[in-house]
Amino acid sequence: MEPKKIDPKFNDFQNPKIGLIALASDYMIEKDFVNVIKDKNIDFFVNRIKSYNPLTSENLIKMSEEVTNVTSDILPDEKIDCVVYGCTSGTIAAGHESIEKKIKLAKPEAKVTTPSTAAITALKKLNIKKISIFTPYPKKLNNEVVDFFKNEKFEITSNSYFD
Repeated sequence: MEPKKIDPKFNDFQNPKIGLIALASDYMIEKDFVNVIKDKNIDFFVNRIKSYNPLTSENLIKMSEEVTNVTSDILPDEKIDCVVYGCTSGTIAAGHESIEKKIKLAKPEAKVTTPSTAAITALKKLNIKKISIFTPYPKKLNNEVVDFFKNEKFEITSNSYFD
């Protein structure tokens, strides 16, 4: 029997593809993300990045050195529409520009967002100028988050942290 070749037919429309870089130690972000997008036509893909203890700026920067490799492994050799680096303090420690550059080495077409940059965008769009900050971080990292928002011209009305 001779096999029969069948030409595949593809849908012209594809859902937007979002890739999430989640910390290896974060057990909630995927659930939270799915809750946000559950009723939307979005395809969602996750890869995890190794995190280091103790939680310091130096270790967060060390973690960011793997961003390009971790991004490459989200749908390898496929284009995706957006990559989310799911680490607020890591983005602040390494710098958004550094994170974006590392992601774009692997996925040059993708838009890049992070919790901290998304918060800035949303707060400015809503014309909010005064905020309270509450973090789970040690005091030094907490202070870096406060400074980040102050540098974006927000007035910090109160601040608490868990350490």
